[in-house]
Amino acid sequence: MINTPSLNNEAERIAALYVLEVLDTGEEEEFDNIVKLASILTQSPVSAITFIDQNRIWYKAKLGIGLNETSRENPAADQYPFYVAVPIIVGKNLIIGHLSVAGHSSVVLTSDQHKGLVLLAEQVVTLLQLRMPVINNSIKEFYESILNNIPTDIVVFDSDHRYLFVNPGAIKNEEYRKNIIGMDDFEYAAYRNRDPQIAVERRAQFMEVKNTGKAIVWEESMTNPEGKVITFLRRMFPMHDEQGKFIMVIGFGVDITERKLLEEKQSRIMGQLAMQNTQLMDFCNVVSHNLRGPLINMAMLTEFIQEAEDAEEQKLLVSKLEPVIENLKSTFNELVESIQIRQDISVQSDKLSFNSCLQEALDGLNEEVKKSSAEIFIDFEDAPVVVYPHKYLASIFYNLISNAIKYHSPERRLSLNLASKIKEGNIVLTIQDNGLGIDLVKHKNNIFKIGKVFHRHPDAKGLGLFMTKTQVEAMGGRIWVDSLPGLGSTFSVEFVNQNMN
Repeated sequence: MINTPSLNNEAERIAALYVLEVLDTGEEEEFDNIVKLASILTQSPVSAITFIDQNRIWYKAKLGIGLNETSRENPAADQYPFYVAVPIIVGKNLIIGHLSVAGHSSVVLTSDQHKGLVLLAEQVVTLLQLRMPVINNSIKEFYESILNNIPTDIVVFDSDHRYLFVNPGAIKNEEYRKNIIGMDDFEYAAYRNRDPQIAVERRAQFMEVKNTGKAIVWEESMTNPEGKVITFLRRMFPMHDEQGKFIMVIGFGVDITERKLLEEKQSRIMGQLAMQNTQLMDFCNVVSHNLRGPLINMAMLTEFIQEAEDAEEQKLLVSKLEPVIENLKSTFNELVESIQIRQDISVQSDKLSFNSCLQEALDGLNEEVKKSSAEIFIDFEDAPVVVYPHKYLASIFYNLISNAIKYHSPERRLSLNLASKIKEGNIVLTIQDNGLGIDLVKHKNNIFKIGKVFHRHPDAKGLGLFMTKTQVEAMGGRIWVDSLPGLGSTFSVEFVNQNMN
């Protein structure tokens, strides 16, 4: 909000009238340029310099405001949700006006942007001094002093994309800053031994501004000499002469590295919250479908044991209680393990042989393999090893092979085909069977959900595929299945980041 200054004594009143007389000379380019710089600095569509005395308020320079200059009110604060005004002060405490910026969306200015606005407001006062009999600096030096003191990156290119001006915010080293004048980005990249790809991208941005006549905004990331990745929000604005001819481009950059880090941190937190919510839903589903049944059975058996008068009958009931307890314990332990997998971000990965881990799984399933008379065909020649946690890979083999055995077709001998292939730096493991298959039209969205089973089997709990998916996704990979009822299934597991050259 703009407040009319309080003039405490006659000297201040006379000083104010003198200043306002000096100012009240119509439109002037110098004030217009300060308004434009304020708009660029704060990325605001509206900017203005207003002057005041006890009886009136008027615009000396404005951008994006369609009101007449003698308006007695300052509508910006009421019309725009984002509005900042920096006082223009002469002497020690005489406020004669404001440098204001505004916009249609709420924005929080950085401390550097606030400092820049204050500097620009001070330059308005300096302009007043230029009206006095003694003028010490040229207009060029005057504006360069403004640009050099604004705490952000500002560069100016000519129509051929060569540097005309670079402020210390963009390049702190004075020698580099002087030498870059007259160079383009390709020459500067070679001069500083930088990646030429940055020059390619900047040339593309420049040509878009030149060809379209419109300002553009983009994010640019690079590695600084200390090896830290920094990110800038960059803008380019085209400039034209009075005849509309393209003459130069002003480039403006703000370091948003901290903001990007905060965004990434926020994204990780949101991911963790989503994961925790999923875990909570999993617990609810297991309690509802997998734990409630055994608990009811335990309660009933306990009641029968208490009511039984014969010792032999009690012993028989206790024997029936034991497998129920084991089933409950197994289900609970698997659920807890799945939660631990998602939270174990420091799990150790090693270079593992597919053949060795497969043999471990087959040793653990030795009786089941013999009973099913399964034929097993192996082709790990294309990708014999993988970098992965040992306990996860062993579990993946065990769960997928035990499922194939559990749901084999009674009409034919079980056949298993295991293969590994390299695909764009990743490894894809496939386990194909000729078993009962799965109706994906009916069950596609439930394949890897906890507690979901697709065929009747006394040992089916719906945890194996859920556990496998949890292990795979914990390492950034993915798992999917192709299947047809009666023809079998092919499970594919993709192991990412496997460039081991």
